[in-house]
Amino acid sequence: MQLEKGFLFRAVLIGGLGLLAVFSVGQAAAASLEVFHADSLAGPMKELKKAFEGKHQGVTINLTSGVSKQLAERILKGDACDVFAPSSPAVVEEDLMNKRIAGSGKAAASWYVIFSANEMVVITGKGNPLGISHVADLAKPGVRFVRVTGEKDLATNRTIEFLKQAAALEGKPELAQKIIDGAVVDPSKPNTVPDTIRAVKEGKANAGVVYYSAAVAAKNEKVAVDFVKFLLSAEGQNI
Repeated sequence: MQLEKGFLFRAVLIGGLGLLAVFSVGQAAAASLEVFHADSLAGPMKELKKAFEGKHQGVTINLTSGVSKQLAERILKGDACDVFAPSSPAVVEEDLMNKRIAGSGKAAASWYVIFSANEMVVITGKGNPLGISHVADLAKPGVRFVRVTGEKDLATNRTIEFLKQAAALEGKPELAQKIIDGAVVDPSKPNTVPDTIRAVKEGKANAGVVYYSAAVAAKNEKVAVDFVKFLLSAEGQNI
């Protein structure tokens, strides 16, 4: 897989959304935690779920992934959610901050913390058979390119900006719009990050643009999770 680095974005974490009851993890015999998260964070969230449940017997984390802004809409409508991890502070500030959850009147969000950064990358089929090494290669005849297209999906505009910036850096800014317009698009079905990855993996497209976190699996999952836990420990936070 060829990766073409782009610009960073920040993911945020909100706690205490729509809590029906407060429980102490150390004392509760059994409890469940509802976590909504951006689909681009699916990989890390699964590992965090595994690590957290391993340290807190009797606690089950239920993960719900999706487009950040659509998940925010669900929260405002009253869907049960204890922790929300969208892919941008803007989702919190614009869609949840100072707003009330339907039916309960509780604040949708009163605080958040930035916990990660990510970037956009180009992915290709296994072995990169077409030898795609630059964004300009996506404009070549015969290259089937796929991208995120959902109106409410933050990855849509991020992909477009990434392509424009990368094409400009390569000295061929005029190719950006050609690549964007030439993407394989189904108007009846918005394309998500998982859809984009699936299309490339299944050979329906030769290349696509997605978040780095969604494109690359951990090479050393155990140590990676240990590192994340350390980052969130008291010692890690002090550093």
